[in-house]
Amino acid sequence: MKEFKGILAALLTPYDACGNVNHKALKTQVRWLINQGIDGFYVCGSTGEAFLLSQDERKAILETVAEENNGEKLLISHVGQISTDHALDLGKHAKSVGVDAISSISPFYYKFSTEEIKQYYFDLMNGMEMPFFIYNFPAFSGFSLTPELLDEMCKCPWVAGVKFTASDFFQLERMKKSHPELSVWNGYDEMLLSGLSAGADGGIGSTYNVLCPAIHKIYDSYLEGDSKKALDYQHVANDMIAAICKFGVFPSIKAILGFEGMDFGCCRKPFAPLSEEGKAELKKSYVAYQKNLAQL
Repeated sequence: MKEFKGILAALLTPYDACGNVNHKALKTQVRWLINQGIDGFYVCGSTGEAFLLSQDERKAILETVAEENNGEKLLISHVGQISTDHALDLGKHAKSVGVDAISSISPFYYKFSTEEIKQYYFDLMNGMEMPFFIYNFPAFSGFSLTPELLDEMCKCPWVAGVKFTASDFFQLERMKKSHPELSVWNGYDEMLLSGLSAGADGGIGSTYNVLCPAIHKIYDSYLEGDSKKALDYQHVANDMIAAICKFGVFPSIKAILGFEGMDFGCCRKPFAPLSEEGKAELKKSYVAYQKNLAQL
């Protein structure tokens, strides 16, 4: 059984000129990242525009990634939906595809109670009976997983850990100390080193799609006990992340993949397309990132 640790790319969804999912480009991206040393893939999460995709599209995307990955790296399927039944449908399909684990954001928009959200997770875990990662992203979902609530969740034997996309590293440290058997993934790319220092077992990130070499150096240097070197690589990564955030994370990453010869198209509306001026500035930043990385 694979260990739940390391650096995982939260995959983007490429589209063709007609706005359909571009499965050929997706396979190219998966193989490119494997060759760059990525440890796994998180499929159809926020970065993959999950909530702009149909159920069938999400299933087809997962099948494409699983086919190209062919069991080489970790594969986690995000099945989050507002509807428990829709999430279960995606989860059962993911299990049939042979993923290593399932993950889900908490149901959102309707301001569900804590008890309702707990039941959502228990329904999913008991309905799929396989390793499950709770996706904690309070800035987007409006719900925050607490260490006390995680204690209750751990009554279910299928809890494998948490995807922790938050900046409260005290909470991350408390969760990991109380449950060292769980795997915790750091979610904010620009704070990977902070998350590792608080006890995270690795990271899942959007920018890892284009910054894998620098990001993995942060991880490797930290494990080797060289915090200074890890911080140097975090600085290099963060210079590029700052440029990416300036123009919109997902459109910017797709543009950078275009610099590498992979046409990912635009994000689906209502995301706005990236301007030519933005692409030009990103190109300069990406060239500088590559130069700075090579000098370390």
